Amino acid sequence: MRITAVEARRYRVPFDPPFRAAWDPVPRLHQDATLVGVHTDDGFTGWASGGHLPDHEQLEAFLVGLDPFRTELVRDLEETVDFHGGRPWTVEAAVWDVLGKATGQPVWKLLGGRSERLLAYASSGELVEPAERAARCVSLRDAGVKAVKIRFHHPDWRDDVAVVKAVREAVGRELQILVDANQGWRMPGDLEPRWDVATAAQVARALEPLGVYWLEEPLATDDLDGYAALRRLTTLRLAAGEMVRSAQEARDLLLRGHIDVLQADVVLSLGIGGCRRVAALADLSGRAWSPHTWSNGYGLLVNLHAALAFSTVPYVEVPYDPPAWSAERRDWLLPAPIAIGADGTIAPPAGPGLGVEPDLDRLEEWRID
Repeated sequence: MRITAVEARRYRVPFDPPFRAAWDPVPRLHQDATLVGVHTDDGFTGWASGGHLPDHEQLEAFLVGLDPFRTELVRDLEETVDFHGGRPWTVEAAVWDVLGKATGQPVWKLLGGRSERLLAYASSGELVEPAERAARCVSLRDAGVKAVKIRFHHPDWRDDVAVVKAVREAVGRELQILVDANQGWRMPGDLEPRWDVATAAQVARALEPLGVYWLEEPLATDDLDGYAALRRLTTLRLAAGEMVRSAQEARDLLLRGHIDVLQADVVLSLGIGGCRRVAALADLSGRAWSPHTWSNGYGLLVNLHAALAFSTVPYVEVPYDPPAWSAERRDWLLPAPIAIGADGTIAPPAGPGLGVEPDLDRLEEWRID
């Protein structure tokens, strides 16, 4: 079997009403997505999506004629393109979809199959008042969700902590709470100052009595000395690294920054092969890898397969903050939304590869290229 072509289809789906992401100063009026197809001479096509893929023609030139089972070579080739341009890792995910279809096995099983299901943590996207966030978390708990992630981004971090406190008082100990400070990187146009170590330490100490599972991205991603200092100042788990560009950055966060959870996203950062490598390093170092999953429904799906295969964290991120961010709004690229089960766990659709086949005719309504 050989790769014969790499295809990229671009879509834009409008959002009505707009989605106001806590970490973005500009309300989102639409979502763009690039659906990548890898075709083979045996008639199999693998599909995946994540970020924009401006380099698909260059990738096609490298990959055509290659046996898709040579996944380490696929990773090496994408790494060279990643250095010079966009984030090409959706192509690797599509290759794994091909391999699953060719062998009749789901990707999570081909990659190692550590878990069949994981507990979902419902990852919030909006900033809302404490009472509203508490009410949403109670509804999630009553629906079976076992963990939530609360987004920080108020001008005064004390207002953010007040939201966590309100949630804890409303749900008791029945719901695990994670916190995302969103200090690791900035969206275009966001000029708010980042936290320093002293601020991050104050936040962490305020969160400790509230039983928070981890504090995510309290510092800039490249602040290794800051993370190492913060690690000495709090008992909270520290998570970071969702958008690292190299395995060396990921390694340094683990070994020099002493973070507890590395969050590299397999469609936006390092790819499946790269994340599997750093996940093994994290495991050997007594730490863990658990992926960031905020891109689109395909991004969640690919990261879910990887998390089932080699994450040692009992939870996996599921972007879900109804009514603003529903499963239907998140998963418009997929034939059907991926649902969190009544027991709080999540798994991909059954079937070979990633378990889904895109409905290209339905998606044509939103195609722009």
